[in-house]
Amino acid sequence: TNMGWMFNCSSLTNLDLSDLNTTKVTSMDHMFFRCKSLTSLNLSSFNTSKVTSMMAMFADCSSLTSLDLSNFNTSNVTVMYCMFINCSSLTTTINIMNSSVTSYRYMFSGAATSNGAKITVNYIAEASSLVDSMIATKSASSNVVKGSQL
Repeated sequence: TNMGWMFNCSSLTNLDLSDLNTTKVTSMDHMFFRCKSLTSLNLSSFNTSKVTSMMAMFADCSSLTSLDLSNFNTSNVTVMYCMFINCSSLTTTINIMNSSVTSYRYMFSGAATSNGAKITVNYIAEASSLVDSMIATKSASSNVVKGSQL
């Protein structure tokens, strides 16, 4: 099941998806792509255990200030290309649970560049050097940091 390009949300400010069943979803590519006005997003009930691609999932969500991804299971995700690109105001923590992510170019480009914004990347032991490479995709002014081992 592909939920890519699901929302045409350039003017949407708030989205509560707490009742959305995502247990069979394998692709969340571009799901919130260019949701430039979005300030609030509830993904607390998202089941991402079958998801293999999160390409540009939050790309250009420049007004999004916080995002709770604590329940995101990324153990099958191999594509994170442009996932947080231009999420300039975002503060969140993402857990990298797969050491086989093959596509992550521009993952943090232009991300967490605003005052107070910060993205923390936690990881499984096997993904430690991968996370270093992911963080290296950030812009010079991006506040993207390596968190703790899961």
